[in-house]
Amino acid sequence: MAEANQNSQDAGSAEQDEIPKEARDMAMLCHLLGIVGFFAPLVIWLNEKERHKFVNEHGRAAMNYQISIIIYYVASWMLCFIIVGIFMLIALVIMHIIFVIMGTVKASKGKLWRYPIAIRFLK
Repeated sequence: MAEANQNSQDAGSAEQDEIPKEARDMAMLCHLLGIVGFFAPLVIWLNEKERHKFVNEHGRAAMNYQISIIIYYVASWMLCFIIVGIFMLIALVIMHIIFVIMGTVKASKGKLWRYPIAIRFLK
């Protein structure tokens, strides 16, 4: 049992070693800076996408999510007039924080994260 656990840990560290730390850090920032706004992840993605395929994939996923979440926020804001939107806004804020943290953790581990509620505008 301990040997199987060790093998899975070795596989995880081998996967991380394949992707440079700089690429993982930039991919993490693409997700993490999405909490504060749309433009920071966009700038990182545009500057780093040619240099690292890993950053390109994560940046594209983060941008698809950012565009989607803006659409969801606007729709929720419009629905605030019939009270439903207030609950939707609260749920969106909570999901936004959770999903961004999950994306950041996955990027730090060298794994691709696709946001569950993201519309794939950029392919």
